[in-house]
Amino acid sequence: MIKTYEIKSGLWQAKISAELGANVVSLKYDGKDVFVPLENMEQLTANPYIQGAPILLPANRTADGKFSFEGKAYQLEITEASTGANLHGIVHRQAFTVIEHGRDKITLSFENKGLAYPFFFVLTVTYYFENGAFAQRYDIKNNGSCNMPFTFALHTTFVEPESFSVPIDACHKKNEKHLPIGSYFPLNEQESRYVTGSPSKDLMVSGYYRACGHTAYVGDFSYTASDNFNHWILFNGAGKRGLLCVEPQCGAVNGLNIEGGCKVLAPNETETLFTFIKKT
Repeated sequence: MIKTYEIKSGLWQAKISAELGANVVSLKYDGKDVFVPLENMEQLTANPYIQGAPILLPANRTADGKFSFEGKAYQLEITEASTGANLHGIVHRQAFTVIEHGRDKITLSFENKGLAYPFFFVLTVTYYFENGAFAQRYDIKNNGSCNMPFTFALHTTFVEPESFSVPIDACHKKNEKHLPIGSYFPLNEQESRYVTGSPSKDLMVSGYYRACGHTAYVGDFSYTASDNFNHWILFNGAGKRGLLCVEPQCGAVNGLNIEGGCKVLAPNETETLFTFIKKT
């Protein structure tokens, strides 16, 4: 049984699991699912990323799980056997503490002491409703004594819409291990339709793109990310699974190994990221 905390406002209803990484395991509008809901633990075994909106830190793949920062080498857990990479970190597996829970707002917190990621930080997550939108706020505070590099993303898994559009202007090409090769390429014909409006069903949608705007449209909903998100990741399970992942990402794929590819927080510094989902 998955324990959840419910918040609601108007036609919105959300359920959040503190024990499963503060994931929004259900989001409904007027009784209809907006996110693919997490209904049982078996779904997590099949794929832990395609229910709700798991928090990814560090985001996407880190080659061989290794990176160096300020003269020190680090090794992350290998979580994708097929590529030998660390995929999406393990923060989404961690239990959060509920700090505040009201009818239309919940705040949760996770303090990392170097185990889920080899730095000390506090991640505070607040879900609430504002101006008719479902809002998500993420505050990442470096409470260690040294600088902290990180990338961050939300594996936001929408129920597959009739059409979608995402503001992207270039595709980052990847190698056979799904790691970027260092160059952006113009969008191809199919990808260009992602910008103006494209179906998802029966198409294979999968790519890592540079953002040229911060509001995507997924069916009848807009999805706005704060401007510190600089990439969009798209995935739909080859258009056969009834889902579309529209993932805002802060930093690059394998960004811990790329100069300028990640954020760096000084001790006691906080990075705040937002997203808003609204019925159009």
